[in-house]
Amino acid sequence: MVRRQGAANGDITATDAHIGAQYQWNQIVLGGEATWTATGIKKTIVSPYFPDSDTETGKISNYVTAVGRIGYAFDRVLIYAKAGYAGGKVKFTTWDNDALVTYEKNDWQSGYALGAGIDYAITDNLSPGVDYTHIDLGSKTSSGNNVFDDGTIGVNPETYRTDAKVDAVMARVTYKFGTGQ
Repeated sequence: MVRRQGAANGDITATDAHIGAQYQWNQIVLGGEATWTATGIKKTIVSPYFPDSDTETGKISNYVTAVGRIGYAFDRVLIYAKAGYAGGKVKFTTWDNDALVTYEKNDWQSGYALGAGIDYAITDNLSPGVDYTHIDLGSKTSSGNNVFDDGTIGVNPETYRTDAKVDAVMARVTYKFGTGQ
C-alpha cells in the first residue's frame, strides 16, 4: 500500500508509504498499520526575547506511526478510528545575527498518533479514502553551547525546548493483496 500526500501550502510537501493488515468479522474490522513519512514541515519564528537579532527554526524531516485500527464496514464503505505510537526526527536551529552564533540540535522524539478515516472499495482490491492523523511527538529539552561562525564554542550553554505536533489530512489509495475476509 502506498500513498502520496501534498498540501495547499507550497512549503509543505510529504510523501509516505503505509503497510497494514485488517480482518473483518461481520461488519467489525480490526487491524494495524505502520507508516513512514518524509516531510518538509518547517516553522521559523522571531525570538520573543531578542526580536531584533534572533530567529528560531523547527523542522520535522520524517516521522513514523504504528497504530491499531478499529472500524465499521457497510456495503463498500469502511469508517475507522486509529491510535498508537508516533516518532519523528525533529531539528531545532537558532541563529543570533548580532553575536554571529548558532545552536543546532537533531533529535528523535516519541509520542502518539490518533486519527480516523473513511475508505470506499471501488473494487475488491482497490480502495481510495481520506485519512486524518493527529501526531504529537511530545516535547524535548536540550542544552548545548553556541557555536560562533568561526567554529569556536561559546562558554554559556543554552537550554531549548521543542514541542512537535502534526495534523495531517491526506487522500490515500490502498491496494489490498488478496481478497479474502
